[in-house]
Amino acid sequence: MIDYLLFLIYKIFKFIVLLLPKFLVKIFLDGLAYFIYLINKEHKQYAKANLDFVYGDTISEDRKKEIIKNSYTNLIYNLYEFCENQSLDLKGFDEKVIVENEYYISDAIKNKRKIIFITAHYGNWELGNSFMSLKYGPTTVVGRPMNNKYLNEELEILRTANGTQMLTKNDASRGLIKALKQNRILGLVVDQHNGYGIDVEFLGHKVKQADSIARLAIKFDALIIPMFFTMNSFGKYTGKIYEPIDPNNFQDENKILDMTQAQANVIEKHILEKPDQWFWQHKRFKEYDKEIYNEQ
Repeated sequence: MIDYLLFLIYKIFKFIVLLLPKFLVKIFLDGLAYFIYLINKEHKQYAKANLDFVYGDTISEDRKKEIIKNSYTNLIYNLYEFCENQSLDLKGFDEKVIVENEYYISDAIKNKRKIIFITAHYGNWELGNSFMSLKYGPTTVVGRPMNNKYLNEELEILRTANGTQMLTKNDASRGLIKALKQNRILGLVVDQHNGYGIDVEFLGHKVKQADSIARLAIKFDALIIPMFFTMNSFGKYTGKIYEPIDPNNFQDENKILDMTQAQANVIEKHILEKPDQWFWQHKRFKEYDKEIYNEQ
């Protein structure tokens, strides 16, 4: 009953934001984001703990508060984009997104290299699903199903639009291998704590990071291409592509570790350039520093 009620609230939200003119939508979303910022005390505390842990006293308390507020606003904007993007074609995405350093992808396709896109919970990370399939070729992504079955159906519609294949974590291992064998592009979000992987340095601290991406890249001679969708203004984004992580450029002895660290490094670099759009509300440092979240 509660799940269906939440689904109805989402439907009402969707109706409102798709009906209103853009300037009123932004006012509505900004107000909603601030309201959630005020009432969502638990995750706000996680965000503050993360910012204290990463920045210490190198930035002011006011700046930390601003980053947290902006992070909530980014999440609410993503919900709006989730509604709007379901009806977009490639022309619509091209009007919304400016791609920076696209030649990295063009060169990879020209040289017939398999491609593994990586990103973080940064900016509009969901934008990549349909955009990459439409622009670069059939894409396979891994996503965590929502607990609400009604909302999950909506999420799957967006994530599997335009030829995108979605795998759950349970079928990811075999599914990703099969996708690479079929020359599909992979799209993976790799910045959160999941309790497994290898130790890397991230934002100045030791964390666990999945090494499976490096292993797949080595096995299939694939390029790992970091890409992040940063919001420039309401509804407008830059898809910034970083230099590919090529398994051929790493020594065999520490290849997996070094390639995994390289992924953490590029995510860190992008976050620090504009920290307001990262999902700070996640317990990223839980593996080795759970006490910062008041956990024993």
